[in-house]
Amino acid sequence: MNVVYGIQIEEENDRYVTVASEALESLAIAAIPGTFLVDLIPVLKYVPAWFPFAGFQRKAAYWRSVSDEFQNRPFNVVKESMASKTALFCKLPRL
Repeated sequence: MNVVYGIQIEEENDRYVTVASEALESLAIAAIPGTFLVDLIPVLKYVPAWFPFAGFQRKAAYWRSVSDEFQNRPFNVVKESMASKTALFCKLPRL
């Protein structure tokens, strides 16, 4: 995070680390074939989220928000720091 975005990670309970862990865990769970009933009965993807056996939709919506935060939050922090002129400069060695 520091090298790419200039964001210092906290020693404990860092939100960036927590979100990354949740995003990767959700990907691992969703990638297992047959985990959800919708894998076996594809028409279930069209039922409302409140419908019985549609808990996968609520999980998917939560995982989508976690994935979006994982992708966009660090980038938005950099954009905001660049706009306020507080961004750190990249110090890559020249080859």
